[in-house]
Amino acid sequence: MRDSYEKFDSDKAGIKQLQVLALQLLKDKVPPFERITYLRSFASELDLLVREKELFQIFDAARAELRGTSDPELPEVELEIKDESWLWDELIALETLTIVTALQKVGKSSLIGAVLGSLSFGSECLGKSVNGGPRPIIIVGTDQPLRDWSEILLPVGLMVKTGDDKKKIVDPVKALWHKGKPIHLNEQGIEKIYDQCEIHRNAIVVLDAFASLISGMGLDENHAGATEPIRFLTEAIAPTGATSILLHHSSKGRSSERASNAARGSNALTGEASQIIKLNWLNEKDEQDQRIQLTTEGRNSKTVDLVIEQIERAVFISHGSSGALKQAIAQQKKEEKLSERQYLALTEVREAWSKTFAGISAKDLHEKQPDEFKKQNNAKATLDQLVKKGFLKCDLDAVEGRGMVAFFKPHI
Repeated sequence: MRDSYEKFDSDKAGIKQLQVLALQLLKDKVPPFERITYLRSFASELDLLVREKELFQIFDAARAELRGTSDPELPEVELEIKDESWLWDELIALETLTIVTALQKVGKSSLIGAVLGSLSFGSECLGKSVNGGPRPIIIVGTDQPLRDWSEILLPVGLMVKTGDDKKKIVDPVKALWHKGKPIHLNEQGIEKIYDQCEIHRNAIVVLDAFASLISGMGLDENHAGATEPIRFLTEAIAPTGATSILLHHSSKGRSSERASNAARGSNALTGEASQIIKLNWLNEKDEQDQRIQLTTEGRNSKTVDLVIEQIERAVFISHGSSGALKQAIAQQKKEEKLSERQYLALTEVREAWSKTFAGISAKDLHEKQPDEFKKQNNAKATLDQLVKKGFLKCDLDAVEGRGMVAFFKPHI
């Protein structure tokens, strides 16, 4: 029993020494893989068996301490701060981490497939420019089988058929891990990803999905420490100019909240990202409505709010902003309540405006539709009703021989 207590005290002291070393390594900005090697080697000298989970937790605790003890920037010292540039305008920033969060089957990986295809072979996606031309693509797609990846990559030109049941990935895709050939964000996995980024610099690294990539490592995604592998990876590949896109599942109970809160697990993960893209069904209760609301939350950009729809696998169209769409839907519902006479008058005003950008008078409406508006007063009364309902507006203009005449045009 005494030996057990002595061993416990020794291990406890050893772990404290490892924490001190981890803190110093972070302060000295030692490269990630060297840090891990030093820490593991020191643990061996102390006769401590330290698993990957504990290594990540030690560095997580060291970072937490470091955040509370950092020195400030001082005046008159030149600071290098790069202007933010965009891979996908206002949505994915270059050389940073972007998180795409959504409930399962909403279309996270398909959307990113569309972006990668546009970047490689086009110039825009959903009305937003994609910049810089083709870049190496590294897909760490442990969450999906190869068949699913083929359904995403084929439509966008990043995979081609070569025969019956035969396909191959093509440039600029440089590496693809999938459920059948998985990789995880342990030390060995991160090193393999880093090696690919070193060979193919300025790559786009797609990580799908967070829970799958840390599975089997003993990490709880609800705990802040689970973020450490992502932090370790992004720090390791940063010198290669890589841009990371992490796909992550939303929490069912928080999917309607802001992007930074909707993601499942600890908020420490979303705190690592420069940009967060959230996808959510526009009408969750209507299974026939396939429209998706896309919103963003970022440190250095205005919020993007789009309604998109996947019309084929990895092929999307935009319906504009959700605000404009909701306004159009509300307007349509208001129009459905109009009488036939009111709707006819509204249609005549809109057609005249579309052709001449000029309003029409009650006399004009009476002459265009004499069967419906037998008197000019009938036409004037109907037009006034549409003004009160907010569909039209009225301006008075002088007309030779008629005096001041009311002209009606759409309320744009």
